[in-house]
Amino acid sequence: MLSRKKKVYLKINIVSILFAVVSLISVTLAWFAYSGLAAARTEVDVKAWYIEFEKNNQSVSNNIVISLDDIYPGMDPKTEVINIKNLGDTEAKLKYKISKARILDSNDDYYEMNNNTTSDYIEDVISHNYPFHIDIALDKLYIDAKEQAVFKVNVTWPLDSGNDALDSLWGRKAYQYDQAQEELETNEKAPSIEVTINVTAEQAIDDLDSVDINYLLGKKIYYNPVNDTVCTSQTGNCLETYVIDTFNKVEDTTVNLLPTTDLGDGTFQEYQNINPNWTTNYRLLSSNDLLKILSLDIENSKIKINGISDRVIGKIIDNNRANNIINNIISNNGYIEYSSFTYLQSVKCIWTNTEYNSNLAFALDRTELYGENKNTECRMIPVLTVQKNKLAVE
Repeated sequence: MLSRKKKVYLKINIVSILFAVVSLISVTLAWFAYSGLAAARTEVDVKAWYIEFEKNNQSVSNNIVISLDDIYPGMDPKTEVINIKNLGDTEAKLKYKISKARILDSNDDYYEMNNNTTSDYIEDVISHNYPFHIDIALDKLYIDAKEQAVFKVNVTWPLDSGNDALDSLWGRKAYQYDQAQEELETNEKAPSIEVTINVTAEQAIDDLDSVDINYLLGKKIYYNPVNDTVCTSQTGNCLETYVIDTFNKVEDTTVNLLPTTDLGDGTFQEYQNINPNWTTNYRLLSSNDLLKILSLDIENSKIKINGISDRVIGKIIDNNRANNIINNIISNNGYIEYSSFTYLQSVKCIWTNTEYNSNLAFALDRTELYGENKNTECRMIPVLTVQKNKLAVE
């Protein structure tokens, strides 16, 4: 381990925003027209497309550069917040892409988006593969006219990651890089870590690979699983449900709905064998379902393992990463802590179908996803897998 003297303090200048001009996403100002009939004549109305980024009440660019000069184990988390305001007359889809990431000028740690390297891959790497973590989140993927969304970047470096070899390796690399930088002229020096992100808003025109705005995460839908039909209120067999897909695409033919009503209390084994009298396809709630949703909170959803520092879950894009995190939690007798789970509020535990070990299985309560004794009676809630063509689009 490096001595305290030689620890590298890469001074953080997080999210060095390009302040030169107001950049109003993709294009500075765009207009498009639509036509409609009124009385006996045709009127052409014009809708404004006007999106603005703000940081600390100042307009900024949508090209965001995360420039890290001083980051060290045990640092206080650093979070930057950009407000995205839709000042126009029409709805917009939001998305971001990481175009490149450079870490300590190492060829092995340089990533650039191209045909072989996706933005999702780069995001997964900088969130999970280093002892420091750079996490990115949009609180909405779609904003109506006159509404706004929040874009966040969070940088953390836990004091003890639980991997001494990795902590020592990156402490040593950072120290050596810092020493080399001191020998350069000011205009030749480069930040230790630099990540370039482009956030864009697009007119809400559906293409198959984009998010389906009709089934955004958290949308409330009333559904009758006995008759396999959409309904209008929580009465009888009509259940209140919420979309739990974090990124349901236009091309997806089904959507996953989590009911707020359970099928009674039971042991883990009883949950595994549950057989409701439903026509609609269903499956059991999994820890991966929950992790993907909880990971969207890049400040408050944390992995808790006794003896090492807490760390933010980090953005989970696919099941492989979710499985790795679950296996790490199990092997270290840990759990997940979060501020709240919006779609289910319960003082009683709720089962998932994911085993923790021979005696425990994952369950959730108001603030934790943890290992619960399999003989405990927890709420049993399946997930509905509904064909989109059976849902009336509002």
